[in-house]
Amino acid sequence: MLGCAQTAIPTETVDRLTELLSQPLDWEYVLSIAGRNGLLPLLSRNLLKYFRDRLPAEVDERLASFYQSNAQGNLYLSFKLTEVVKLLEDNGIPVLSFKGPTLAIQAYGDPALRHYVDLDILVQPRHFDRAIELLLNNGYQSEISSGPLTRKLLFVTRQKDLSLFSSDNRTRVELHWKLSGTHFSLPFELDQLWNRMDSLNLGGNELRVLAFNDLFVYLCLHGSRHGWERLAWVCDLNELIRRRGSANGPINWEEVIRHAQNHGCEKVVALGIFLVRRFFGGCADCPSLEESEHHEVYEEIADKVYADAFAATSNSNQIGDWYMFHLSLKEKSYDRLKIKAVYFVWYLKLILTPNVVDKSIFHLPAALYPLYFVMRPIRLLIKYFHSFEKN
Repeated sequence: MLGCAQTAIPTETVDRLTELLSQPLDWEYVLSIAGRNGLLPLLSRNLLKYFRDRLPAEVDERLASFYQSNAQGNLYLSFKLTEVVKLLEDNGIPVLSFKGPTLAIQAYGDPALRHYVDLDILVQPRHFDRAIELLLNNGYQSEISSGPLTRKLLFVTRQKDLSLFSSDNRTRVELHWKLSGTHFSLPFELDQLWNRMDSLNLGGNELRVLAFNDLFVYLCLHGSRHGWERLAWVCDLNELIRRRGSANGPINWEEVIRHAQNHGCEKVVALGIFLVRRFFGGCADCPSLEESEHHEVYEEIADKVYADAFAATSNSNQIGDWYMFHLSLKEKSYDRLKIKAVYFVWYLKLILTPNVVDKSIFHLPAALYPLYFVMRPIRLLIKYFHSFEKN
């Protein structure tokens, strides 16, 4: 499957895939895994382009239908992105577009080759309230109250964005005031970020986008924040490297690594590069990590990412797994302390917040509801000691 998840398939890979497709395949498994990992657009394009004569008729029809539907949906979202950006910028609000259509063009050169369902835009915090007001006045609505007090409270939470939906529910805008959540944040100074942006032409409209170094670090951090749960995120990096190298000459990897070091993201970027080389065998001029003291950690993560990606059923990580994973990728003492603090609060909420089990056991009247917060930790302690004694 990974052989087909590239815009430029090497000749030797074409030969291997030709041989593989001559054998019986569990197509339900293949299409399910490709869909779960966000690889179906590329897989569809490549199978239909290079191997159509070897596809079962039903599979051919499904792939063609999906590819056309995805391309049409993406073109519609691309148009809506330019519409939203124009609305905000015409009202004096600078907008930075990332992921979605812009990443599809930056990495693949074609908005049809990625799967996305929303539009991610970043505005400066001082413009956040005005941006929401403009979107609400132009047919968008939010799932939560968007009064001034609510908006101010958002800034002290772990949240990084607010979702707004068009009246026909075909467009979802993720309006960001920062690039990533507090617990695994990207410590770019926003003022500096806006001063070094690139531009991209989308349908005759010039959009602000992340500069290459910022984009590469962001994609590595985004993938690591989510445990690289989708192989499409590794694919994005692979295609971004390939396209950037062919369009602008060799990438200055020393500059990329130095940029990552300055923001405490060196391990995160090293892991992203490691996954690209491990899964796609590309990036020949990328830094070699074989001698890195963290090489074994990257190997273990890559093995787990691969196993989870191709498992018949999706596996969810537990909170303890996420804690250890995120902590292992943080270098600066402050960032490690912040991770520990966030997870400590998360654990406290899990311990103290009553759930349906507590309510089914104790059946307290509404007037005594606060007692659940006392009885839940007691119940968990009893449960823990009971299981400890059994073992």
